[in-house]
Amino acid sequence: MHPFQVPLTIGVTGHRQIAGDCTAKIEAAVHSILDDVRTKAPEAPLLLLTGLAEGADRLVARIASERYSAELVVVLPRPAANYRGDFETQESKTEFDRLLASARLVVTAPAQGPVADATVGYAWAGNFTALHSHLLIALWDGDAGRGDGGTAQVVQAKLKGRYAGWNEGEPLQYDEGGPIAHVVTARAGETPPAGVGQTHWLYSDTVKIGARGGNRHHAAILSAFNTLNRLLKHAGRTRDGWISDSVAPNVQALKMAADHLASQFQRRTNIAVRLMVLATFVAALASALHGAMAPIVTTTALAMGLAVWVYSTRSRWQRLHADLRALAEAGRIQDAWIASGLSLSVADNYHPAQATSVAWIRRAIRTAFLLDGIRPARESPSSAERKRHADAAHAWIDEQVAYFLGSHGVVPRYRRQARHFAILGLVCLGIGLLIVAGNKFLDITHIHQTVFDTELLLQVGRVALAITASVKAYQAVMSFGDLQRSFAVSAHLFSLARDEARAAAATDDQPRLIRLIVQLGRAALVENVGWVILRRQRRMKPPAG
Repeated sequence: MHPFQVPLTIGVTGHRQIAGDCTAKIEAAVHSILDDVRTKAPEAPLLLLTGLAEGADRLVARIASERYSAELVVVLPRPAANYRGDFETQESKTEFDRLLASARLVVTAPAQGPVADATVGYAWAGNFTALHSHLLIALWDGDAGRGDGGTAQVVQAKLKGRYAGWNEGEPLQYDEGGPIAHVVTARAGETPPAGVGQTHWLYSDTVKIGARGGNRHHAAILSAFNTLNRLLKHAGRTRDGWISDSVAPNVQALKMAADHLASQFQRRTNIAVRLMVLATFVAALASALHGAMAPIVTTTALAMGLAVWVYSTRSRWQRLHADLRALAEAGRIQDAWIASGLSLSVADNYHPAQATSVAWIRRAIRTAFLLDGIRPARESPSSAERKRHADAAHAWIDEQVAYFLGSHGVVPRYRRQARHFAILGLVCLGIGLLIVAGNKFLDITHIHQTVFDTELLLQVGRVALAITASVKAYQAVMSFGDLQRSFAVSAHLFSLARDEARAAAATDDQPRLIRLIVQLGRAALVENVGWVILRRQRRMKPPAG
């Protein structure tokens, strides 16, 4: 069994009839695109979303599955038995059957009724593919669209981050779009466009705002997924190893794995602070020693403190803790929504002003949600289903209140930890001040005598280490303090929600309970993302704790 991982999703859209004399160039371009993805994210498995139509869909599917071991998610505009009739030759139908049978998941457009326009299904499938793709490969001649669901329309949807059929009642909700690898492709029987086989990279406007360009944004997403999958691979647990029993095993496994990894990086950050404080104590005590031991002990302590600071900084433990905690929270909300009978994706419910700040996290939770194949709940659930959903909602709310305010809750625990690190920081600062006060290297009359004095250099090192340890402790204090204040607000929100949920349950008011769960989840997302953004922007208060 392979360890649980979260794949990078790649979508494909393009023409059904590709000119035969340009196939080799198209294939070479697709190989180059996928090689680049594999180079930048070697630890991340690949998942290809394809409609398995003749032409572009199958060309990319063959290359991705055979050379890059990509699994397939087949997105069909209508049921497979009906769709299969679109292919004229038996050879084409056989290939369709083979690729369909190998798919990890098959998604079919919702039924539109017996007289619905057939293009509606194609438009739905194209939008679904674009929405769920980290990268969209478009084998396209660049011309304007020739109907609903065509390649040009799918490309424009990806660039705008607005997809027909999604969030129709939410005019400001949008996906951050994503990169499009446009491979210039000639249609069979038509005049080929210029530059057949060349790849042009297209990016949505939202990812080009600010200093980071579209290519750097894409590279950052790939890097984040590579890091996540490297950590999951190192953890070594299968999907079932992360969960007990769930209707959404991928979402729950992602939630549990992210929570576990976030706790690891929190512990590492706290250990790093304590080691630096210890090094400060040792360096200060060494000043009281005599003979050759004093410089040796001091140098060793300084080297240890510097090594811990450099390693923890380069390893990005604080940043990883913040991002993984945000991913765990997204998974917790998604799991609760599914258990409560909601088929909403958390990725579509971040605040529009915050959405692009957690782009890779949205992609990860969307992929897990996709793989669990969550279908819309029935419009009129039975009384047993309503009770089960209500019980799940109550359980989530009660669990969160206990998590925040229980005897071992995070609010009182983080308050204690903030005091603990405040004491350590003040002690280190005091040591530094005592070293400064007790030495005359700040005396300007002695500078010419002591510039090259070894003892002076050691004293400077002791002061620098004391200050650095104080700053690290200060960062931990502020992080724990902010965290417990933020969690206190969330605890209050969930306490209010508990009373509201009980009132809804007492009257069997399912719509009221559903609205409550959705609003509560969205509020939790706003609080969580705000916390992450704060720590990314305020360098003196990085995401520790």
